This record gives sequence, C-alpha cells and structure tokens, in this order.
Amino acid sequence: MRRTFLSLPLLLAATFAPILPAQTPAKPVYQDTTRPIEARVADLLAHMTIEEKATLLAGSGWMETPAIPRLGIPALLMADGPMGVRSWHGSSLITNAAGAAAPVFSTSFPAGIAMAATWNPDLVQQEGAAIGAETRAHGRNMILGPTVNINRVPVWGRNFEGYGEDPWLTSRLGIAYIRGVQSQGVLPSLKHFAANNEEFERHRIDAHLDERTLNEIYFPAFEAAVKEADVWTVMSAYNLLNGVHCAEDKELLTDILRKRWGFKGLVVSDWGSTYSTAPTVNAGMDIEMPGGEPLQKFLLRPDAIKTGNSGGWLAVPAVLAELKAGHISEATITANAGHILHTLIASGIYDHPELPADNPANIDTPAQQQLARQAATQSIVLLKNVGNLLPLDPAKLHSIAVIGPNAAVARTGGGGSSLVRPAYAVTPLDGIRQRAGSAITINYALGVSMEGENPDQDSDIARVRLIDEAVAAAARSDVAIVVVGRYPKLEGEGFDIATMDLPLGQDDLIAAVEKANPRTIVVLNTGAAVTMTRWLANTPALLDLWYPGQEGGHALASILFGDANPSGHLPVTLPVKFEDSPAAANYPGTDLKVNYAEGIYVGYRYFLTKSVPAAFPFGFGLSYTTFQLNNLKIAPPTATGQLRVTAQVTNTGTRAGAQVVQLYIHDGHSPIDRPERELKAFARVELAPGESRTAEFTLNPRSFSWYNPQTHDWTLTPGNFTILVGTSAVDLPLTGTIALK
Repeated sequence: MRRTFLSLPLLLAATFAPILPAQTPAKPVYQDTTRPIEARVADLLAHMTIEEKATLLAGSGWMETPAIPRLGIPALLMADGPMGVRSWHGSSLITNAAGAAAPVFSTSFPAGIAMAATWNPDLVQQEGAAIGAETRAHGRNMILGPTVNINRVPVWGRNFEGYGEDPWLTSRLGIAYIRGVQSQGVLPSLKHFAANNEEFERHRIDAHLDERTLNEIYFPAFEAAVKEADVWTVMSAYNLLNGVHCAEDKELLTDILRKRWGFKGLVVSDWGSTYSTAPTVNAGMDIEMPGGEPLQKFLLRPDAIKTGNSGGWLAVPAVLAELKAGHISEATITANAGHILHTLIASGIYDHPELPADNPANIDTPAQQQLARQAATQSIVLLKNVGNLLPLDPAKLHSIAVIGPNAAVARTGGGGSSLVRPAYAVTPLDGIRQRAGSAITINYALGVSMEGENPDQDSDIARVRLIDEAVAAAARSDVAIVVVGRYPKLEGEGFDIATMDLPLGQDDLIAAVEKANPRTIVVLNTGAAVTMTRWLANTPALLDLWYPGQEGGHALASILFGDANPSGHLPVTLPVKFEDSPAAANYPGTDLKVNYAEGIYVGYRYFLTKSVPAAFPFGFGLSYTTFQLNNLKIAPPTATGQLRVTAQVTNTGTRAGAQVVQLYIHDGHSPIDRPERELKAFARVELAPGESRTAEFTLNPRSFSWYNPQTHDWTLTPGNFTILVGTSAVDLPLTGTIALK
C-alpha cells in the first residue's frame, strides 16, 4: 500500500491553521429586501415550477388565494368593501340573510355617493385608512374597493357605491381612498374595469361606446388611480365592452392598463366573471375568483344560471391543458404570476405576511365611530330651506313628528356585497330623540311601510290607516320630519332600481303630511335620485341623507338642530324625471346590447349643454351661513404648462361653515363638439363667521384637452378658454379668460 507523507513545514501549517467558520449560504435574491422588486420577482419566478405558477392564477376559496409555503408566498385573504369590512364567508346572498352564520361586525361608513357629497379627499383618505386598519384587524389583507364606475343612469343598482357622475371628482376621491387603504399595508381593489354602469344582465350585457367617451368619462378614475396612487390591484367587470368580455379584453387589461398607463399590480376577476381559459389568461387576467369548492356552490345559485359560466376556468388543470395544447405560452403564465408576486412584494405582504388574529379591540373603535359620524355629517346636502325652517331651535319647540318607513330603521347602505353589518346603527328617530331631549315630545308614525318589506302592511286599507296616523301625528306637532327612500332589497347589487319614483305610498305620505303641517322637512335616505314632482313645490325644507352608515341618525340630528352646518354638495345631477336623463333613451339596451349614444354627455355635461332643467344641479348644496366669492386671479402658465388659479372666499354669515368652491372650464373654440363646461378642480374651504381664505387650484394642459381618437391621445386646441368658479355647475359668479398656445 502506498503511503503519503507531509513535509515538516506542510505538517506544521496543517496543524496550526486557523479554524474558519462554515460559510453561510447566500440569501436568495427573492428574499433580499435590499434588491429591486423586479429582480426579486424574476428570481422568485425562476425558483417556481410551471405548476406553482399556474396555481397562483385561481382562488382557493371564496375569498382566498393559495399560498406556496415552499417559497414563502402567502395567500391573499380578501373581504368585501368598499364601505367597510363585510363578511368573507360567502356571497352576499348568504351572509346578508337573516340569521346568517359567522356574522362579521365592522364599522359601517357612509356609502361612496355620500362620501362624494363631502367633496373632501382628506376625509375619504381617512376613511380608507380606517377601513384598511379594520381589514387587518379582521386578519385580512385585501379589501374589494373602491368603486369608481360613473353614475350614468339614475336607476343603476350600484349608484350608491360610486362617487357620482363626474370623472374628475371620482378620480380625486378614488385616489384618496386608495392611498388610505394602502397606508395600512392592505390591498385595495379598484373596480369595476370598465363601463360597468348597469346591473341589468350584467354577465351578458354588451356596452358599446366610442374611444373618446371611454377616455373622457369612464377611464379617468382608473387611469388616475394607476398613475397617481400606484394602486396595487384592479378588478375587471362582468360585462362585455364593445363585444368582448372585460375579462378577455387584451386591449383593456394589457394594452391600456399596463402598457399605456404603466400598471404594475395584479388584475383580479369579479366573482364569477371569467368565461374562458386561454382568452382570459392571454388578455392579462391574473387571478380568477372565487375558486375551489366555494366556486361550485356559487354556481348553483339561481342567478348564476344566466351567466353561462361553468367556472374553474383558471384552475391548474384547465390552464396546463391549454398550455399543452399551445393556446397559452409558458411566458404568459409566468408574466401573470409575476404580476401577483410584484404586488405581494411591493405592498409588503410577502415580507410581512403575518396578520393579527381577529382582534375586536381594533374594530369599530371610538375613533372609527367618530370618523363615521363626521363623514355622515359632512355628506348631508341641504337642498331646500324656505323661510329658514332649518336649523330647528329646541327652545321654540314642544313637539316633533318623526314619520316614514326609514325613520325608525337604520338604512345604512344599499344591498349586495358592500352592505356592512355594524354592531350598532343609529336610526333617524333615535338620533332626533336623543338630541331633542326630554323637553320635546316626539310623535312617531310609520306612515307607510317600505315596499316589499312587510306584505301585511302593503294593502290599500293598511296604507290609508298608516297615512292617517302620520297625518294625525304631524297635525299635533310643531314640525314634521318625514324620512323616505329605499332599502337594500330595492336598491343593490345584481339588479337595477325598478323606477326613479319613490317606493309605493311614499309620495302620498309626503303630500299628506305637508298638507297637515306646513312646517315639514323631507329627508331622502337612498343612494340615487328620486322623482319629487308630486310634492317638492310644497316642501319648505329638503335634506339628502344618502346611505349614511351606522352614525346616520346622529349626523342627521346634528344638522337638523344646527349643531353642525350642512356642507354637502351634490355629486350627481338630480333630474326632474327619469326621461330627462341622457342615458334614459338607451337604457337598458336591446338584445343584450346597450349603446352609450349620449357619448360624453353624461350628467351635468348633458343638462347644461342641451339646456335641460334639473330638479337640482350637480355641485349644489345650501348652508346655514352665506358665502361670497371674489378676486379671481389666473396666473400665466409655467414652462411645463402648469397654471395657478386663486379666488377669495368669505363667510358673510353668522355661523361657521364650509363651502365647496368649484372650477369649471369652457372651451368655445374647439374644432370638435365639447360640453358647455367641465369640472377640473375644487376646494373645500372651512371658514369662521367673517373669515376670508384663498381657494387655490392647479391646472395643467390635460385640464383643457379633449381625447383625440385619431391620435389615441389628448389634444389641446390653442385659443381662449373661459375659467368659471362658483358653488355649483350653474352658480359660477367668477369668470376669467386664459389664452393657451
């Protein structure tokens, strides 16, 4: 046997060599938080099998996506929004039902349309942050909101979820909500992309509209959310757009959303809104929801029969089968999975997947309740106040009649997936009773039952008796307050409102009470416009309460008694009748196709340009104090086209209050047809009596531009533009002209 001997120097060197510590394996790039997101995503994808990538493309439950523990990829744990955290244990048909199992209680904030009436982005951002914090406290990391679809037609069932009829106002509030939610490390879901403006046959309805209308009216809120708020997720809509299902629309989800606007997050389907495998994956849909067993239960629902959707389109077997058949490339699957991973890393969820266990101590806190009350108060719009009937002076009152189907019930929100279940909710009756105190007698009467809520009270005999009781209560009271409107079974997701008219018997009730007591205050508690022709002329005071969330009763009482000064302004035009709506002639469509023939003339753009009178104009809202606007100044544009406009606002009354100052632009020289005026900036200014402040606005070239379908871009036509500043779309006392080249 051959032996090897070391020389003495080598032997000594080996004997006394320092003992080195074992080398620590290098951390994978995807785990290195100092590396760019794109590098981490690429490395993580390189570690994944094609099966794991495909696994990410479909939900694993009703409100969950699958985790991949091997690579530390956490699940997305979703909850419905956008007005608070709703149950994630099943569809709204199940969880909103009486006696539903596993109820989830959260703060019920005012509906989106109510938040829009505040014209207060700072408040909306606070609301978003509070909802984000409650989402985490519930152990979830994604909330399905905000809704930024434009209110095109007064009877859309989900008008109450959105921010009104104007793309600029909707954009500002959508951005604010997103920033609030994302500040808590929670994913918002911007919805529904795109042109989801009616619930009628929402799975099959085909919305047809031109490129200019899409970009000027229906895209801006989505574009702004991507470019200015860096929104993390977008939800596709159920409907077809110009003949293509939104979930299969590559131009929509890839060419516009990602390539043109620069979206880097993930696209999630609305629940049950996918209808194919390869076309959906290739279009850029990243996650199909729901998934697994809950999907099959979902498809057994009666309303799912009409969708033609067998579900499970993006389940692993379906995706891999299409890959094998050559209908989907591995690169596409990798790209879609990458969008999901990018979102997880960018949001911090990948590196900090831990969520607190369901923590009641951080849900519906006093601070959140106070915010809900503040939001509800600021959202109330004073539409009429003849003879200064409001505010009520308790020292001069002995009795108040509180009447109506929405007086003794808290109608916090509309129906469907957004309806939050609060631990408590203050009714208008309770709010008024608490504020009035024991010295004032409250005479309550139902007046008329809510249509469809209690069939035993819907007969003609019952209605006559109930109205007689209300008339008697009104006649023996110093003032009467009638609270009318709708409720979730008449206004909600999955169906449109049957008529713009108030539900059965409510018009008769208002007319009868006003005849019995000329000091009658009508309160509208609904999320959309109502017909008021039968009684408005005889109504001295009118308030729009919207769907105010759980603190609505307190908020209403504070406005009625003058503890707070009404400062809400309409985010929608209130038509005289449904037929006056620009979309009425083409609603709901024919043969499952709806033409947006009104084009860019949505809401006030139509009413002003076509000289159609409205019951109340866009932007309108009264106060208990008075304001004066003057000293409009328009600075020359900077080298980058930025333009600064200022106006002085003075509170000339005796009460502290807030005024919403609105800036509109008129283009009278454009070679193409343009609306009479368009909202391009606004400022909510709070003032003490006698105080003056300067409202400041910043405009840019886009503010003056129109979308050019020929160039697929925005065009500014040089010439003179008129800038109008005031307090509604029709009350604009300050005007100035700017010449742009």
